[in-house]
Amino acid sequence: MDLSSRYSTLFHSRCFHSKRFQSRRFQFKHFKSKRSKSLQAIHRILSLLFRLSQLLALSFGLVLLSACQPANQNTSISKVDTVAPRELSQEVYVWQRQWRDANQSALVESQSTFNGVRILALQAHPKPNGADIWFEVQVNHEWLQADPRPKVAVIRLDGQLTRLNNHEALQKILALIQDWQAKGTNLAGIEIDHDSASSKLAAYNAFLRELKSQLPHTLKLSITSLPAWLSSPEFPALFDNIDELVLQIHSVSDPRLGLFDATQGWQWVEQLSRLAEVPYLIALPSYGSAVYSTASGYRVESEVPMRMPLADTASSQHVARQELMADPQVLQSFVKKLHTFADPKLKGMIWFRLPLEGDKRVWPLSTLIAVAKQQPLAPQIELEILNQANTEPAQHEATRSRLFQLVLVNKGNVAGKLPGQLSLAAQACSGYDAQNGYQTKLTQGTLVWQLPQATSTERAAEPASSQFAPNLISAVELSPNGRRVIGWARCESLHLQGIYAP
Repeated sequence: MDLSSRYSTLFHSRCFHSKRFQSRRFQFKHFKSKRSKSLQAIHRILSLLFRLSQLLALSFGLVLLSACQPANQNTSISKVDTVAPRELSQEVYVWQRQWRDANQSALVESQSTFNGVRILALQAHPKPNGADIWFEVQVNHEWLQADPRPKVAVIRLDGQLTRLNNHEALQKILALIQDWQAKGTNLAGIEIDHDSASSKLAAYNAFLRELKSQLPHTLKLSITSLPAWLSSPEFPALFDNIDELVLQIHSVSDPRLGLFDATQGWQWVEQLSRLAEVPYLIALPSYGSAVYSTASGYRVESEVPMRMPLADTASSQHVARQELMADPQVLQSFVKKLHTFADPKLKGMIWFRLPLEGDKRVWPLSTLIAVAKQQPLAPQIELEILNQANTEPAQHEATRSRLFQLVLVNKGNVAGKLPGQLSLAAQACSGYDAQNGYQTKLTQGTLVWQLPQATSTERAAEPASSQFAPNLISAVELSPNGRRVIGWARCESLHLQGIYAP
């Protein structure tokens, strides 16, 4: 728009006709031309002043006009950090094939944090001859019915299935729904967890179409999605037959990147946002895995232990084993970012998985809750000195010596480095020893437990993956709720003086 057009727009706008523009200072009377030279000079000066005032008014008005106009709707803005954080749904997977008493306590303790549970209920295991084996989890319906949260039954169809037997799968799924309803457990929906190859999405979609047509109208149909599907031309057609999608952005694509790559994960979230036609959730990891690396590749061990040889028979090379764990700090930052993502189709996130007491490859429930609620994350490593029963022979009882056991305990909600040194005031010690990597010595009434630092030569000899994997579990770290015995001492008294960082 040229200057004159903008001025015409300004003149007829409400901004220009506001009271500030109707002030007498902008009203000028018409000056008639006089023959007197002095009057003509005054007239010229006044005319110049009038034109100058017009230009000033125009400039000032254009500024006001810009303020009055709405913001340009075509401006490209990021979906992140442009809106106030909103509350997203947070659900959790219950993924145990054998239920035990710990399931009940975990369900109860998690109710205040997670507003939905998705329960592994049925799984199809592939067999080479095509006779797939179906395994139904014997969940405790009494515990589920006592839980007020919406429940979704998950049917796991292994990605290694050569083809889906639609008729058999439909029969198994519908029978499961009827069984749960007959036992009094109300379902909000079912979720199909199938890691289909992208080349088979069309066949998978046909199965979903048939399943959707036979489901009760009260149940929503959810499916999990692999990131690889987002680039498939068959992916958008899936939205026609589902009510909800769960994007899984955790896996071991490269051991050096760990279980979760936040940068890559965010790119997948944005890609799905551009494609999604139904509400969607993001599946996030709170677990760990073992990775066995060989010259020919690697294998991932998560929940089921693998039997791996000590050497790769094909290459005669040693098999390296690593423990990977999702990083709570990284996931907490990712969750915070999700809360500011301006896509109304993003419903929330689902955590894999609900931890039980005694689980090893998963965060403790305290860590998972702290990450989900954006609470502070910190280790708290303390030393417990346990007074053991006196095992000295009777003739030595007069010495009043006692046997002490030294145990490090992490009472925080994230893993922490083991202390490099512990000093204890000791009196009349007759023996002592260190365990689990520590060394000890007695000097002038002080027992010192020392954790030797790895030399530069030892660090260089470590496998490259253990040096660069960001989620590698270190041997000098103590997990939340973890306990590690570091030694014993037989003394009359033993008192902690100080714990020193590594």
